Amino acid sequence: MTKIPDILAYERRHLTNDKRKDQTYLDVLHPDYKEFGASGRIFYKNDFEKIDLLESDYQIIDYNVLALSETSCLATYQLIDNMTGQKTNRSSIWVIYQNDWKLLFHQGTVVNEG
Repeated sequence: MTKIPDILAYERRHLTNDKRKDQTYLDVLHPDYKEFGASGRIFYKNDFEKIDLLESDYQIIDYNVLALSETSCLATYQLIDNMTGQKTNRSSIWVIYQNDWKLLFHQGTVVNEG
């Protein structure tokens, strides 16, 4: 069975400010990447190639990874934006593509407190 690497490190690669500035975070996205954003918008990889992402300070809590197969896994966690205080529940599907782990699908859902 394929060993699942530290997917949390991969998640952090596309959330880190310095990676977002030079767009190297795009390297972790699968060519068929799709995202259901916390805003309700749908994004594809090419959408991120055209925009500058806002800087933020994120904290990941309640992180869990489940192997779906030898070449795929599901990561779930809560993301806290330390600049705004907003919390979102996140899920990511990672797959092996061209001998590396790539983010195929991601969803963010805003957590309503109270």
